[in-house]
Amino acid sequence: MSIARRGSRPITVDGVRFRWRIRKRPTAGQRCGRSPLIIAVAAEAGAGPSLLVYAQPHPLNQAARRSFAVTPAHVAGYVRDGLAAGWLPLEPGPQFVLEHPDLRVRHELLILPRGRRRLGAEELAALATSSHRDRFELRDVPSVSWRGKHAYRPCGVAINGRDFLELIAAVEHPLVAAEFELRREAGEEIAEANFAGEYLPRFPAPYQLAGGVGSAEVRAFETDDDDPRRIKTTLLTCTCGIDECWFLLANIRVLDDIVVWSDFEQFHRDWVYDLGPFVFDKQAYFDSLGIQMPG
Repeated sequence: MSIARRGSRPITVDGVRFRWRIRKRPTAGQRCGRSPLIIAVAAEAGAGPSLLVYAQPHPLNQAARRSFAVTPAHVAGYVRDGLAAGWLPLEPGPQFVLEHPDLRVRHELLILPRGRRRLGAEELAALATSSHRDRFELRDVPSVSWRGKHAYRPCGVAINGRDFLELIAAVEHPLVAAEFELRREAGEEIAEANFAGEYLPRFPAPYQLAGGVGSAEVRAFETDDDDPRRIKTTLLTCTCGIDECWFLLANIRVLDDIVVWSDFEQFHRDWVYDLGPFVFDKQAYFDSLGIQMPG
């Protein structure tokens, strides 16, 4: 076997026992997003070559490249793909490299999950004819400051009388818990942490909440011109003071009589938010913002 038992995990695929491991600490290249995560797999019996799977970016990369936890189910799939591509794990030979195309982050994956797609014309029309309206309110919150920077006075938002940060924290809590469970299953040794709702209520200027202004934070990253996140609005940013570090997006649609907040999304995660859409009376919404309502 070409992989040490220490630090590796066993897995049986189609009756054959293998061991697999990933590097828990990213290399410099993996940390900055230039190099992919590498999964090593080898048969327990004999001295055959290992399979090296060049997969998605490392989950601990600091370049905001999307990734996900590797599970035993993924590894079993890599083994079968490697065998189909010509890997002979029980015979002597050089390492076999498999660059897995299905794991590359593809643009279309960003818009498929329910809850992340942009509302269609029929759905918007149904919201407009419904009598339900949510209440939108701006609130003052304490100022914050960071070392070496001036103090900043955020702007809070409440929807139906409940602080928007509380709404987001309640939705994100099970998403964070599920992520930690997957990462532990993948072999990561990580301490429990709850970063659900950890945002600065740094809502954009009123004119940006009026819709039609894309996210500057999204444009700071290398994204396609037709990436659907580019037309979203950044609602919340990171508590560290670097907006691009961790930020929440939403679509803001201004119609004839209503304003709709929908399709909430954390830029750095593939979470699906069970939240909204929120439908506000257009006149009341713009009165709260203190700006003139568009004609």
